[in-house]
Amino acid sequence: MYENDFGYMGFRGWHGHRRAGRGDMVPIILRALLNKPMHGYEIISYLEEKSHGFWRPSAGSIYPNLQLLEERGLVTSADDNGKKIYTLTDEGKKDAEKIDETFKAHWEHKEHRVEHYKALKIIMVESFGLLHKIDEQNSEEKYAEVKKILEETRDKLAKLADQE
Repeated sequence: MYENDFGYMGFRGWHGHRRAGRGDMVPIILRALLNKPMHGYEIISYLEEKSHGFWRPSAGSIYPNLQLLEERGLVTSADDNGKKIYTLTDEGKKDAEKIDETFKAHWEHKEHRVEHYKALKIIMVESFGLLHKIDEQNSEEKYAEVKKILEETRDKLAKLADQE
C-alpha cells in the first residue's frame, strides 16, 4: 500500500522523529477526507487539531497532493461558494479505509505523549519568562544562582535520559 504507513511521522522535539514529508501526505489526506468532504484549509485545520497544535501542514504540501489525488481518481472536487471541496471517490474510500486503522493507531499512540509535551512546554515557557525577569534585574548573584540551577537541572535530565 503506502510506503511508510505513518511509521515515522512525529513532531520535532519530544518524539525525536521528523515530521511528515511530501510523500507521506497522500495517505494522511485520504484518511482525513474519510471523515467528511473538506476544502484544503479544513484539512490543514483538522490535522493541526489531531496533532494538538504541534503540526500544521502547509498549503504547499496539501494542495499539490489534493491535485495528485484528483488526477489518480481518488478524490473529486466541486466548487462551493468559491471554495474547492474535495470528496473521496469509491476507490479513494477503499484506500482510506485500508489506512484507517494505521492512522488511528498513529494518532492514539502519539496523543498521550503530546499531552505530556504540552505540559512540559508550558513549564518551559514560564521558566523562560522568569529567566527574562531575572535577567532584567542585572544581578551577578542571581545570574550565578540561575546558572547553578540550570546546570543541575541539565545534569538531572541527562541522568534521566540515560535510564532505561
